[in-house]
Parts: sequence; C-alpha cells; structure tokens
Amino acid sequence: MDSLGVHGMSIAVINNGKIVYCKGYGFSNVAQSERVDNRTFFEAASLSKPVFASFVLTLANENKIDLNKPLYEYLPPTNMIDERYKKINAAMVLSHTTGLPNWSESDTINFLYNPGEKFSYSGEAYTYLAKVIAKQNNLTLETLDNYFQSELAKKFGLKDFHFILTPTIKNKLATGYQDSSVVYDDRDRNRFDSAGGLYANASTYAKFLTQLMKREDLFNDMFVPRIDLESNDIVKEIFGIEAWTSGLAVIKIKNSVNFWHGGNNLGFTSSFMINPEKKFGYVFFTNADQCNGMKKILEDILWQ
Repeated sequence: MDSLGVHGMSIAVINNGKIVYCKGYGFSNVAQSERVDNRTFFEAASLSKPVFASFVLTLANENKIDLNKPLYEYLPPTNMIDERYKKINAAMVLSHTTGLPNWSESDTINFLYNPGEKFSYSGEAYTYLAKVIAKQNNLTLETLDNYFQSELAKKFGLKDFHFILTPTIKNKLATGYQDSSVVYDDRDRNRFDSAGGLYANASTYAKFLTQLMKREDLFNDMFVPRIDLESNDIVKEIFGIEAWTSGLAVIKIKNSVNFWHGGNNLGFTSSFMINPEKKFGYVFFTNADQCNGMKKILEDILWQ
C-alpha cells in the first residue's frame, strides 16, 4: 500500500469456496482519520459488470430476456445512427463484442468494428443493455436497482449490495483519492449504472463470488470463452487476458485457468480473480486512483 500510494484497502481471500480472510487496511478518509473496516464501502467501478452479467443471465435462465435477440427489438437506441446497431444482442454486450467503444465523446456513438467481429471493451454497450432491461420491466434506471435486489441480490444473500447510492452506503463510503488529493466525479448516483455504479466491500463481493462459483452450472456462460483477444490488443498486453466470456476475462497463470475482472473509477481501483475448479480467489477494493499494480502483487503471492 505504501509503495503504490494506497490510503485504504479492503481485501478478501476465498479458499475451498469459503471466505477465509477478510480485512480492511488504512484509511477510508485521511483527513478525518476514519479507518477501513469490513463495512466500509467502495465504488466497485467495472467490478459492476460481472454482477450485472450474472443478473442478465439470471433473467435469461428465467426466459425473461433472449440473449440472442437484437436489442433494438426491445428498445431502439437513441444515440446510434449506424444501422449496424440492429445486429447487437445481449450476448454480444456481455462478451464485449458489440463493436462499440468503451465510452463515446459525442452524443452519437460510432462503431469501431462490426458487431460480433472482435473484442472491444464497452461500457456504452452495458449501459444500453441496462436501459433495455428497465424498459422490458416497465422500470427506469432510477428504479431498476429494486428489480436487481429481488432477482439476484436477495437470492445470493447480498445485503447492502446496490447499483445506486443508498443512505447506508453513503454513511460508510470511502473517500476517493488521486495521489493525496480528494477526487469525486459528478455522475448521477441515483441512476442504475451497470458499467461502473455498484457499491461494495470485499466481504460482500467475496460472498457474491462464492455464490457464482457454487452455481457455476447456472452461470456456465460466464466460464466459457466467447472471443479470443488478438495478440496486439492493449487489454491483453496490460493484463495478460487470453479471452473473454459472458462477463469475465480468462487469464492463465502457471497452467491454471482463472477468471478476472478489474475496475477503475475516479479515485478507486478494484480487482478480483477466481479459480472455479479450486473454488479459490481474491477480491480487493482501494480508494486509490489507477492502482492496477496491486493486482500483480496479490497474484504473485496467492498463485506462487
């Protein structure tokens, strides 16, 4: 933590399908000397995406959404002119093969590739899919979290596990830091943000991961590669990713097949890795901006 400039951190380790270690380190708020404990919440950033993917697959298992049906038939997008959007389906969104960029810098989203052609990590696509699910259930992004609670969070036994900022979370939310400066973005935290809006701590997220591995047969699509990453893909170069499933990245370490996801929001960095065969893994959250070096440190220890 010292060498990477991390003020606060929450970490859990899973072994044989059980949480065997969970602890908070450092400060959730430096100025107020508030320390991180197991109840401290962090912005999960893109660790939101695997949770949302499991939510979507739950709905698919209940025949409430067809993963292969073009999304425009549920809800036409309002920010895409290129008619290639008619080829996008939920399966492509979860595996990042829509051809859309991560985030668009204009009101109109332009395609990078043809849908289904190659891997292209996209928060825009996840946002679109959330709108589709809300529309299908006569909900809005302001009310979709209630549906998530009933369809997945409560079934997994996950308390205070939300895609919106609740009073309980706000009271125990860590402050985000960029070096030693407090940082905070201005997004609407009352709207369901499938790409990066989950709030969590290591204890609750680790429980989600144990449930995911326990129910691997129900979430099989999350553990089967859908698209191989090209050798020159920047995501592959940085994180060593071989392929992507419906929600997770595939990483091989010493001949073991593992599933990973990381996340970066302004002032927060998070990561997890699981090995379903051994029911083993970790998850951590920090209130440090772009602290991706912590991933390698943990994996060098746990996968030695």
